[in-house]
Amino acid sequence: MEYFDAHNHLQLYTADAALDAAMAAAAAAGVTGMLCCGTSPEDWGRVLEISCRYPGVTPCFGLHPWYAGEEGWQGRLEEFLRRVPNACVGEIGLDAARDRPGQLDDFASQLDLARSFGRPAVLHCVRDWGALAEQLKKAKLPVFMLHGYGGSPELVKDFAALGGYFSFGGAIANPGRERLRAALAAAPADRLLFETEAPDAGGPAGVIDVVAAAAAALGRPAEELAELSAANAERFIKGSL
Repeated sequence: MEYFDAHNHLQLYTADAALDAAMAAAAAAGVTGMLCCGTSPEDWGRVLEISCRYPGVTPCFGLHPWYAGEEGWQGRLEEFLRRVPNACVGEIGLDAARDRPGQLDDFASQLDLARSFGRPAVLHCVRDWGALAEQLKKAKLPVFMLHGYGGSPELVKDFAALGGYFSFGGAIANPGRERLRAALAAAPADRLLFETEAPDAGGPAGVIDVVAAAAAALGRPAEELAELSAANAERFIKGSL
């Protein structure tokens, strides 16, 4: 089986040896692709370096809402997007749990960049789903991914209509997360993705466990979900539905 890890932060491995070991384990497990997501100008160079070193790593560059309000990032982001034609925009979004002035403006600016460069966007959202939806309606992106989806099952249809993919992590295996598993079941099969947030979850190889948990929740073979999500990821990276 081939697996795809739809969201990680490989740049957070503090030593090259640890990163090499994690990537070797992922390759041995059949993980053939992944999205490595930057969070600020300070790590975009490292994300690019990692994507050049390891085959199958697609880089993503964006200003995470935790760093909203900082200055001088927009020109650098445009430069990275011009230099790397296969890069996505991310991780960007809104986070109501963090008091960072400028979140909405920075998010809107990055959605504009994603649209103008024709790139998929990887989105973060915590307790601000209404505002996120409003910005997406204005931006009219071809595709975007809601990473670590934590919204309601009822919202899935609305985000799917706007071009959304839905990525789920290991929390779907938590016995107390019935609502999250309902959202998993509501997501269109051709928009499903799975993620690790590596270095969490034992590295990118941990996506195997996430797929297994999703298969158990949905009553579908893990092999089928692995193949499905890998095909979905390929379409997402190309910016299509």
